[in-house]
Amino acid sequence: MQACPRPVQSLCLVMVTLAGLTLCKPLFAQQSETDDDPDEQALLDDFRSGLKTTVASTAAWLDSFFAEGIDADAYNDAYGSLTLRPEWDEYDGWKVDSSFRAKVILPHAERKLSAIIGRGDFDDFINAQQTTRPTVIRRDQADEEWMVGLGFDPVVHANHNVSFGAGFRGGIDFDPYVRARYRYEGIINERSEIHLQTVGFWRDSDGFGIAQTVEHDFALSERWFNKFWARGTFAERTQGVRWHASEKLYYIYHHERAVGAELWWYGETEHPVPMQDYGLRALHRARFLRDWLYLEGWVGLHWPREQLNEHRRPRWIVGVEFELLFGQ
Repeated sequence: MQACPRPVQSLCLVMVTLAGLTLCKPLFAQQSETDDDPDEQALLDDFRSGLKTTVASTAAWLDSFFAEGIDADAYNDAYGSLTLRPEWDEYDGWKVDSSFRAKVILPHAERKLSAIIGRGDFDDFINAQQTTRPTVIRRDQADEEWMVGLGFDPVVHANHNVSFGAGFRGGIDFDPYVRARYRYEGIINERSEIHLQTVGFWRDSDGFGIAQTVEHDFALSERWFNKFWARGTFAERTQGVRWHASEKLYYIYHHERAVGAELWWYGETEHPVPMQDYGLRALHRARFLRDWLYLEGWVGLHWPREQLNEHRRPRWIVGVEFELLFGQ
């Protein structure tokens, strides 16, 4: 594992700790706790292994339509995440949300072609940002459907990349979509990074649209980290511009463990109630049982209002999220 350049080590540290992704070497990382008895965790390990194998087999099947002589071992670099989020909201009651996203680089076309499989919110899927949008923002449950597609990445560099994709969603409804995505990542200074992403898309059920995302990561110190995230989406299905924003502050008190606080807002500019919800929450995120399994819990208050005749008042929310990473 290669260490990050010294000017950005502090920022790398907190990004590794919070995202659970091995990007660079932490400055004050401690030895991970010894795992429990392997026999007690065998079922969890087998599930993760089977998940990766299933994704690889599906990618090989998709690639068989474009090439002959498929080698199954060439698809073992599948990677992605599976999340499960039980939550109780005083406004909406109990619900169990989930999302899944997997990507496999296909061994043809100079490895610039990939198979993408997922389930979740369509906007998150085409933006490839399931984990950056605040977990507590409510989503249209009708949009929680399986999606399958192919991606083409003609330009992939350290600071920017261009990607195209097409596929379908909605199961037997076979709702096709296409999208083009540009992402820029730049280091502002030794403690600050900015990420800009623009996505243009079309899908049969909703027409054309464009989404713009801005993320700013700032390491106040080796243990304090701030993240700002905002996305605006304009499409034929939206009432004006649908926007989401979040401000998070984390304190990393141990390797791969952090407590934090978050403020969030979202709404639509031409909706009868332009500000549909805002709130705050306290959260805790930590590695759980395995290096690739993360647990995040939260409790907070929010002030939803979706109809003009509603009275906005505080509502409690309590939830937990399990995130399983596999592959790279």
